Amino acid sequence: MTEVCCMASIRPFIALILLLALGTGVYVALRMSAPPPQPTTATLLPASDALPDVALLDHNGNHVGAEVFDGRWDLVFFGFTHCPDICPLTLQVLADARRQMREAGIKDLPRIVLVSVDPERDTPESLASYISHFGDDNLGITGALPEIRKLTGALGIFFDKQMADESGNYGVDHSAVVLLMNPGGRLRALFSAPHEAANFVHDLPLIMSEARAEETRAPLVVRDVVVTGSMPGMSMSAGYMTFTNNSDADIRITRISSPQFAAVEMHETMIENDVAKMRAIDAIIVPANGSVAMQRGGKHLMLMQQAEGEDSVTLNFWSDDTLLLSLNTSIADR
Repeated sequence: MTEVCCMASIRPFIALILLLALGTGVYVALRMSAPPPQPTTATLLPASDALPDVALLDHNGNHVGAEVFDGRWDLVFFGFTHCPDICPLTLQVLADARRQMREAGIKDLPRIVLVSVDPERDTPESLASYISHFGDDNLGITGALPEIRKLTGALGIFFDKQMADESGNYGVDHSAVVLLMNPGGRLRALFSAPHEAANFVHDLPLIMSEARAEETRAPLVVRDVVVTGSMPGMSMSAGYMTFTNNSDADIRITRISSPQFAAVEMHETMIENDVAKMRAIDAIIVPANGSVAMQRGGKHLMLMQQAEGEDSVTLNFWSDDTLLLSLNTSIADR
């Protein structure tokens, strides 16, 4: 009788354990099968065409083209500095979103870009003063009206100057969307108004992390990039990095360019009989499913005549006339 009673008391306990195990298994299965988080506000767009050639000015007065969007993520808003309402409100929302992302430990922060739809009044100087109110590392773009229209036409942005009043003041109607440009300079997503910082904080890391996952499958990946600052009184910098080829065919890099430097050359340093020799090389061959490192005392870049006031650099990698990829990095101390 004692054995029977003990078994009877154990059975409910075993049943409880089995029930808990079953519930845990169902929970784990549901977690494993649940889809990954998705953007809730951004409208993701299919692969877009490359932007047209444009001749514009940044807020430092430098001549820039469509390549200004290469190498990093950009949040692009088309507005004007005399706008009393929606423009400063939107830029402040973007600044708040960047701050919250930084506080959350996100390092790959998108740049805020204001493209003026009022180039008649928005000079580089006025843009520089205006965008500084919304944090560091922002970019202002202006230029001749026909060049602005080439860019807005390619991106589907509307703007229309209104009639001036008796004192000469006027407004400009314009699209209120915020565009997300990927590091390849292509339109990836758009955020429709009204804008809230929480929407950008939620959606941007998801979109950018998805792109990084796709990058690891890209044919050519460039990592560990270091571009040194030039020595005092000198006009030359050096560049080091590692190329990885994820494809089954060799990749031939024949040219590297940068809008921040007058010239970029590929070089290799060799030491023979205690004599150091530096020679220009015509190409870097990255073998199929292999890697090539540019490092001190070996293959490297020589970058000449850096533009003043630049603390970051965009590098464009070419195979003959084909652009393989672009990236942006800060300029480091030697």
